[in-house]
Amino acid sequence: MVQVGGNRAYLYETQTYSELFSDIEFMIEKNPESKFTLITRIPSRRLLEQIDLNSLETYWMTESSGNNSIKPSISSILAIMEQNMDASNEQVIVIEGLEFVGDRIGSHQLLSEITMLVDKLSMFNYSCVLCFDLLAMPDKIATKIKYILDYLELSDETTRSTIYEEEDIQPSISPGENMEYELGEDGNPRLVYLSKLPRVGFSNNILVKRILQWRRMGLDVSEIEPALNYQEDKAYHLYKSVEEKVRRAVDLDRFINSNSSSINASDLATDIFRLRQLTSLEELEKKYYQSTN
Repeated sequence: MVQVGGNRAYLYETQTYSELFSDIEFMIEKNPESKFTLITRIPSRRLLEQIDLNSLETYWMTESSGNNSIKPSISSILAIMEQNMDASNEQVIVIEGLEFVGDRIGSHQLLSEITMLVDKLSMFNYSCVLCFDLLAMPDKIATKIKYILDYLELSDETTRSTIYEEEDIQPSISPGENMEYELGEDGNPRLVYLSKLPRVGFSNNILVKRILQWRRMGLDVSEIEPALNYQEDKAYHLYKSVEEKVRRAVDLDRFINSNSSSINASDLATDIFRLRQLTSLEELEKKYYQSTN
């Protein structure tokens, strides 16, 4: 079992946002007694498409002012930790965007302030996961960062296969949660087939993850969100109906993109947007499939 805690500081080497968000979900699942906070350069309206925000508090690291926004500085992060001190439950703060801070104050000053942050973790009853692209840092700074932080790696193949075994889901595309989507003609992610979820092992937690996968492809699956409050049999019945709509949308998306050269550019963009709403599938199927007969 992967656990983070003990007022320790961890190094997480960032690869992709989808991988990071999936690993955050994994950490939350494996550390149910801890409260999680995420600081990221991704604004909340875009985070909704990537991760379940019900399970953690989020802050947008930006120069702009607004709700739940913080300036790109270690002092702003420390202020959040001091404000949210909780002696009864250990908290975990995941910090993404430190390269942004380093661009403002320099890598040497960033290292100094990270060291200060690490020293204050026990005072605030926090553990922290610092997300870095070390290739973007000077070699000497990267070496020192590795020295003062415990290395945290969650995205290996063993971890992924364990998740699927626990959920009784076998991915048809690996890794299912972290796939990088090919872009279509309109610049949006191409739709792909996901493994069907069997009734055995189906749960609310699994449904949340599937909804997030669909959202990452740009699909409007708001129709299924009430199922999160349904009894499992009723929830699964609604899931199957939406799953079938998604399958039809994937077929349409592939057909439209493979024939894009013969489709008016305006129609192409409009129809790809419409199929992602999952509300005009029958009309689009008649338009494209019957036209080829």
